[in-house]
Amino acid sequence: MKFVMRRKGLLVIIGLCICVVLIVAFFFGLYSARELKKIVSEQFNGQQLILARQVAHEIENSLNYAMQELVSIRYIVQHGMPISKALLEGVYERVRGKGIDSVGIVDINGKTLISAGRDLIKDLSSVFQKKGLTGPFLHFLTKKKQILVLACPLTEDKVAVFLVDVYKFVKGHVDKIRSGKTGYAWVIDQNGYFIFHPIKKFIGKDAFKARHEEAPYFSFKEINILQKKMLNGEEGTGEYASLWHGETKKYFNKLIAYTPVHLPYTSTIWSVAVCAPEQEVDAVIHRAYLRHFFLQGAVIFALLLIGLFLLISERRFSDLLKEEVARKTEILKKSEKRRRLLIEGADDLIFTLDLNGRLISANKATLSFFSKDKEILGMDFGVLFHWSEQQSKRILEQLSRGQTVNMEHTIEVNSQKYWLNTKFMPLNLGDIKEILCIARDITEIKQAEEQLVNAEKLASIGTLAAGVAHEINNPLGIIIGFCNLLMENTPKESQSYKDLKTIEKHALHCKNIVENLLNFARAKGDGYKIADVNKSLEGLLNIVKHTLEVNNIEIHTDFAKNLPLVRGDEQELQQVFLNLITNAMDAMDSKGRLFISTKFNPDTRCVEISFQDTGCGIREELIERIFDPFFTTKEKGTGLGLSISYGVIKKYGGTIICKNQKKGATFIITLPIAEK
Repeated sequence: MKFVMRRKGLLVIIGLCICVVLIVAFFFGLYSARELKKIVSEQFNGQQLILARQVAHEIENSLNYAMQELVSIRYIVQHGMPISKALLEGVYERVRGKGIDSVGIVDINGKTLISAGRDLIKDLSSVFQKKGLTGPFLHFLTKKKQILVLACPLTEDKVAVFLVDVYKFVKGHVDKIRSGKTGYAWVIDQNGYFIFHPIKKFIGKDAFKARHEEAPYFSFKEINILQKKMLNGEEGTGEYASLWHGETKKYFNKLIAYTPVHLPYTSTIWSVAVCAPEQEVDAVIHRAYLRHFFLQGAVIFALLLIGLFLLISERRFSDLLKEEVARKTEILKKSEKRRRLLIEGADDLIFTLDLNGRLISANKATLSFFSKDKEILGMDFGVLFHWSEQQSKRILEQLSRGQTVNMEHTIEVNSQKYWLNTKFMPLNLGDIKEILCIARDITEIKQAEEQLVNAEKLASIGTLAAGVAHEINNPLGIIIGFCNLLMENTPKESQSYKDLKTIEKHALHCKNIVENLLNFARAKGDGYKIADVNKSLEGLLNIVKHTLEVNNIEIHTDFAKNLPLVRGDEQELQQVFLNLITNAMDAMDSKGRLFISTKFNPDTRCVEISFQDTGCGIREELIERIFDPFFTTKEKGTGLGLSISYGVIKKYGGTIICKNQKKGATFIITLPIAEK
């Protein structure tokens, strides 16, 4: 008996627990449904607000465009050009698509002088007397504000005007707006009168009174509150009750979004509203409602029949939700993955900063460019680019004001100098929270520009050098000739003979310099010859091999096999190669290694010859000058070796560049292959 009583008590407790769980589940379902509806409604209203902003911007832009056309007419008059009817008709053709009905020139008394389009209203004098003639302005001509006058003074007694039918003008922008299936837009002016409404009998009426006249027994308190905010120039969203929607008359709960329209050259503010029945949202979530309530009914039925089956059913429901979340999450992941692939696959450096200038994220190209030996995420961008604190602060201030910053600058990464074109763009999603940066490596472009400048400079210096050389050659020949005559008549053991020998030595040295100048200034022989680079290098190395060994220079070669022939004279190319080997030997100070390699680049169809030494290198600020004539860092150098080498390589359509390494320098020559 006690067992039965205990069992009954247990069943009662279980039953009560089930009822409590059912009640809780029921109210939780209602709460979830309301929250879901609230979220969808907010999103729907957000879309309506975007539509309202779009309409407002279109109206403002159309009026601004018309005003600019008026100002352009004044500009023409101020520059002494006559205003003809043909000119006005051309202006009318441009602006009538913006809702302008007529264009004209009137005098201060409102008399029409020239017009195009619909006839101008005759009495406009009161407009100009009230407004004065100081600059462009807008004015509503009639009491019901049906005609809008856009005017701009041309002279003291002439004014250019546009007349706008307000209803037609606004309708052209608003009538096409649709929110959902049946939602529409309407516009009120600064006094609360309908400028446009799908219900035509409302147009021109007080928005606060028109609805009340249509349904005097109904309270329009909610929409009246919203309309007061609209008249104050506010922007926002909300909802209100109504007895009609368009031509359909029944009770509706409507969602609304509104935004102001600022008319140029005046303090007048209109307001655009976009509204749609809440049933539009209900249709979106109707299936979710049905699924939710059917599932809840099944759970209630199962609990009534088997009691503890609630736990299993809830678990099943939870699994369904997890699957839905997992499916949505997978879709988001795929979308994010596609976006990341686009960014990660880009060759440009793409990264984001927070408002303090610290790196938040970066693509592979950025990480590969900067972080070969350091972590850059979280680093200040000014430190990353080696900028001063003042420069970084100035850029952040511009970005905080919503401005885009675009600049070209240099940066040194791993002891190598690069040129970057960097663009900083604030990501404006309501409030600026992140900064997007895109940087492009333009080092090759800058190097090409520098080579072009260098080539032009060498060409001009070459012309000058040729002239100087010819002017020096004549007196130099006379000096050497008379010196030889004197030496023939002077005893060799005398001091005079030794002095003449010294004069001859230095005169011959000057002659050698002049010959180098002439070689630099003019191209010798045929500009189209062919040469075997590997053969030229091997022949030259056999000659200088002993000199390199004496100076403790190790020579390492890596010559590509089957190297195609190149454009160039073999003797001139050997002169260039000898200059580079000699310079490398001087830079290594009688000890080091010289690496010479050749290869064919199929992309450029050029042969590349590289000379890399382990010497002292070249100071960064001197690299741009090493190919200038007479520039040298050697005590006994003439400064013509590299400039002549540059001229030889350019003559055959090639390039020669210098790069600093961690230890030493590398000269790279490219020569186009010879055509068959």
